[in-house]
Amino acid sequence: MAPTQSVEELTEDYGKQLAAMRQTFASGRSRSVEWRKQQLSQLLKMYEENHELISNTIAADMGGTKMRGMPEIAAAQGVDEALANIDCWTRERWVEGWIHRLCVRPEPKGVVLIIAPWNVPWQLLVRPLASAIAAGNLAVLKPSELNPQSSPLIAKLIPQYLDPDCFRVIEGAVPETTALLNNRWDHIFYTGNAAVGRVVMAAAAKHLTPVTMELGGKSPVLVDETAKMDVTCRRIAFAKWMLCGQICVAPDYVLVHRSKEAEFIERMVKLAKDGYGEDGTQQADFGRIVNERHAERLEKLIKTCGGEVVHGGFEGIQKSEGFVPPTIIKQPSMDAPIMKEEIFGPVLPVIPYDNLEDALEIIKKQEIPLAFYVFSESSRNVEKALTAIQSGGAGVNTVFEQVVPESIPFGGLGESGFGMYHGKYGFDEFSHQRAIVRKSTLPGFQGTLFPLPKAGEALPEFVYPLVVRLQLGIFPQSMKSCWRGLFHMLMSPFRTLAGR
Repeated sequence: MAPTQSVEELTEDYGKQLAAMRQTFASGRSRSVEWRKQQLSQLLKMYEENHELISNTIAADMGGTKMRGMPEIAAAQGVDEALANIDCWTRERWVEGWIHRLCVRPEPKGVVLIIAPWNVPWQLLVRPLASAIAAGNLAVLKPSELNPQSSPLIAKLIPQYLDPDCFRVIEGAVPETTALLNNRWDHIFYTGNAAVGRVVMAAAAKHLTPVTMELGGKSPVLVDETAKMDVTCRRIAFAKWMLCGQICVAPDYVLVHRSKEAEFIERMVKLAKDGYGEDGTQQADFGRIVNERHAERLEKLIKTCGGEVVHGGFEGIQKSEGFVPPTIIKQPSMDAPIMKEEIFGPVLPVIPYDNLEDALEIIKKQEIPLAFYVFSESSRNVEKALTAIQSGGAGVNTVFEQVVPESIPFGGLGESGFGMYHGKYGFDEFSHQRAIVRKSTLPGFQGTLFPLPKAGEALPEFVYPLVVRLQLGIFPQSMKSCWRGLFHMLMSPFRTLAGR
């Protein structure tokens, strides 16, 4: 449906809403740790009371049964983690010092914008939202318009459970997103593709707004000659066919040692047939591609792959139904679009290699991926691969599991994004780490070693070489560190006079 307002009118409207939220933030409401706990508890309550409704709408949007909603419900783990640790996370941290104490106080940034994708609409909205709440921020949430059932439900439930003065949901498509980005935010959290990510970055740059980018890319899998093939294939198949491959960290292509190529393909084909039937239609949980346009894109990738389709293929695609069967392609052309673009669907290219260096060179020619997976029983090969290949995250003899725990960060690098979240890392991402020096005024600590210079008089000549020797001298490192700390403390009045 076309917007009833122009982008300019929407920009002004959202600006007024944002101004009201800034007034609420300025009131200090969100600085209360108890308020944050209450909001997080309400998020958990929202899941407890509506999990079936959430799962059913996800199934309506993405196909499959209500089990498709399980990854969405899992976002509650992030909320629970924040609740359990918020007292510790929000505490001012004493770093060092006695006469003057060096401290770090995490403080909220303000009003943040969270733009969620269509593939995991609840999880990828609620997990960053939980981090934003824990850090004491207010948030405007923008769900994807490609979720016609889930987006309205998000817009309905969020204001029912969270403080409506502090959290708002804006539905819509490009005009609404454009209008939101025309305004100044204190932080923007975007999950999606790199093309739109560049648009978000350009808009944020106009206001010098910090941004977290969770993108994607071609996440490779390396299977060497020592890999245990039964475990390897089951784990890759699970992660590749889950959600029809529409996951940013799904295996995009597999590089397998030539001695294992035939076994790998045979096992993967068998797993696809056992799980989804000969044509992929016999498993209700498989789901569908988000829309006809994306199904047509996948059809073109398969048709132009330049390799041998050993299972599935474009003949079984039903574009109007959003159905693309699990497809395995043997030795695609390295110049084909399927090896240039992120697939984001249930299509798996398999490429043989003869030695590890050749495989690593193939991966290094691509942009830095969000995930990198290595299947090997050789610790030497694993270490060589992890050292040679950069990625946002990585898995050794596993796929996808690096994004689940709250105790380790999730984030990209280069074209796959930047910034990180989950657990304490998300709290830090949405916090300003404020440096504070608390200096004693007790008797004996009220002055400085050197008196302030009088007007027109310079410090004695011996001071400069003394300072240089203290800073860079031949003393032991531990002694130099001690002297440097003392020097910085004593010279602070002079820096203040100099305006630094």
